[in-house]
Order: sequence, then structure tokens, then C-alpha cells
Amino acid sequence: MIGRHRMMKRKVLTKMTAAVLAGAVLLLTACAGGGPKKLANEYVTVENYQGVEIEKAKAEDVKEEDIDLVVEHMMQGYTAQHDLPEDTQITDEIVKKTMSDTAQTVEEYRQEIKKQIQETKKKAVRTEEETRVWEKVMDNSEVKEYPKDRLKEVKGNLVDLYMTYAQQEGMEYEEYMKAIKMEDADLDEAAKASLKQELVANIIAEKYGLKPSEQDLQKALEDYAAEYKFSSVELLLKTVSEEEMHQMVIRDNVKSWLTDRCKYAESSAK
Repeated sequence: MIGRHRMMKRKVLTKMTAAVLAGAVLLLTACAGGGPKKLANEYVTVENYQGVEIEKAKAEDVKEEDIDLVVEHMMQGYTAQHDLPEDTQITDEIVKKTMSDTAQTVEEYRQEIKKQIQETKKKAVRTEEETRVWEKVMDNSEVKEYPKDRLKEVKGNLVDLYMTYAQQEGMEYEEYMKAIKMEDADLDEAAKASLKQELVANIIAEKYGLKPSEQDLQKALEDYAAEYKFSSVELLLKTVSEEEMHQMVIRDNVKSWLTDRCKYAESSAK
């Protein structure tokens, strides 16, 4: 698995601005983070994984234009469904009947949408910060040896993935790989990059008890299924193996835990 290479695993990272004011100095605002600075086993060494310093991501304010776009999109569906003119304007009656279970007026509906957009932006900020932390932790990690059987399995999963893509395009595997200019050596490197993340996540998870229980795993699978529009966990697991999903949950737990213990580089005018 290449990070989140599988389409259902891919999370869109929102672009965040981190402008530093002229004449600013960096101040470190640290979260609590104890424990050894170095972890190692037969496969991997991880150093300086707690207290990683990153730029603090900031959510952009919700603009009226953002809300307008959502309302416009919802009205397009409404007018098409009811065979109405495309320029039909939203009304309190439309809101009450079809748009919301709670809002009674257009203004209430717009405020409801605003809260939803704010929550989406908040989640995007967290995702961005987790990505920044994880990238630095990976830079501070070194693989001593790849477990051969697992490396073979990870590469095999990638081959299966690209075979599926080839079938979707009505092409033979070799033909498809040539078309996207990817060689077998590229899959080897991708498999190693993916397995490195797995090894790093697992050693940290083992040290700090971050591996999910059966109950936690089931809850996470339900959340993933809902997020990626699968009708059930069973259908999700037909697309991605339970072992890979288990590894994804571990990695997400570790990324969140590390981000809770990061340091933020904040700007302050002299």
C-alpha cells in the first residue's frame, strides 16, 4: 500500500497557508511528550519521534461564497428532481420540506451549512498537521532490514491493485503499466516505502499501546465504510483486506498520537 494509494484510502489534503510575518521570531509551543527518544527493533530505528516541530496549520474562514456554492449544488438536484426551472430560488418552504431536518428558514439552513463547512475545514487542518508530523517522523526513521515475506505481500497487493486498474481500462497488465510509465522496479520502491510506514507505525504502537482492540477496530472499519461510501463493512473488506485495514487503523492512531505531542512553530512580531 503506497501511503493511501488505494483510491478509497486517499484523503484530500487541503492547502493551508503558513505565511511568516516579516521580522517574526519562532516561538515553540510544545505539547507534553515523554518517553524514549529512540525506538529500535530488528527491522527499524526511529529517533526523535516525539515533540516533532511543524508549522501550525490554519483553517480558512468560511465565506458566503462557500455557502452559496453548496446551496446552488443542492438546488440543482432539487430542480432536476422536481422538473423545475434551473433558476428556481431556494425558499423557506423548500428548506423545510426537502433540505433539512432541523432548519426552518433559508437563513437557518445557511448557518447549518456554514457549521458543516467549518467542521470539514477543521478536519482538514488536523489531517494536514498529522501529515506534516508523519513526514518528519519518517525522515527520522531508518529501515535496517525489510521482512521478506511481508515485503513480498505488500508488493503483491500493489500488483493486484494495478491489475484491477488495467481491467477497468480494458487493458492487459503489462500494457497498462507501460502506458502509465511504471516499471517493476517502481513497484519495488513503492512497496518498500509503504512497508517502512508500517514498520515505523507498529514499533511506536507497540511501545505506547496504540494498537486497536477488536471493538475499536470494528468501530474504525464502520467509520471508514461510511467515509468512503461503502454500504457495509463487508463490502469494504472485499475491496481491501482486513489486515491492510488493520494496519491503516494502527497508522492513523499513531499519527494522531504523535500530532498530539508535536511542537508548533508560531510567529510573533518583535
